[in-house]
Amino acid sequence: MITEAEFEQVAKKYNIEVAAIKAVYEVETKNGGFLPDGRLKILFEGHVFWRQLVKKGVDPYSILKQEHRDVLYKHWTRDEYIGGTGEWDRLAEAYEMTDDDRVKTAAVESASYGAFQLMGFNAQLVGFKDAFDLFFFLAEKELNHLKVFIKFCEANKLTKHLRSKNWAAFAKGYNGPGYAQNKYDIKLEKAYNKFAK
Repeated sequence: MITEAEFEQVAKKYNIEVAAIKAVYEVETKNGGFLPDGRLKILFEGHVFWRQLVKKGVDPYSILKQEHRDVLYKHWTRDEYIGGTGEWDRLAEAYEMTDDDRVKTAAVESASYGAFQLMGFNAQLVGFKDAFDLFFFLAEKELNHLKVFIKFCEANKLTKHLRSKNWAAFAKGYNGPGYAQNKYDIKLEKAYNKFAK
């Protein structure tokens, strides 16, 4: 787990309240970035897998079979989420669909990882060669999750919204334009208020 001192060190460096960082930390994964068995917490996104395949020149329809409709679909849905270790099974299913390295890479890019649930396709944006390198860095320790989270916020100009506690603007940039559907900004504000006390 990230220690109090580590939270404070990062918050001071970037002039952000500890409570603001902790709010995102809590809303994204509640009890840290690892499962009880030591693996990273992940969430596999089948619609992102579809998109990443297209970007790599792979026609999703060419590899889509009935038994893979739980990990490969064109539009976002929460219906296929399993949670916990089940998400690792979904990632493995996507990874093993074919021997094509483009498919395997797209699969790793299509899950969110760790305490701040950063998507694998953001690897280069936060300074890594690819999603595999990002994955192994996050798997080392939870402090690395915090470091990558800040890099992502800096790269996407979200740090200013954490400073000003503009939760709607932060939520839109971090969670996407559909953030209000999940009341993401409201959850962040509520968590911030708890930690700010």
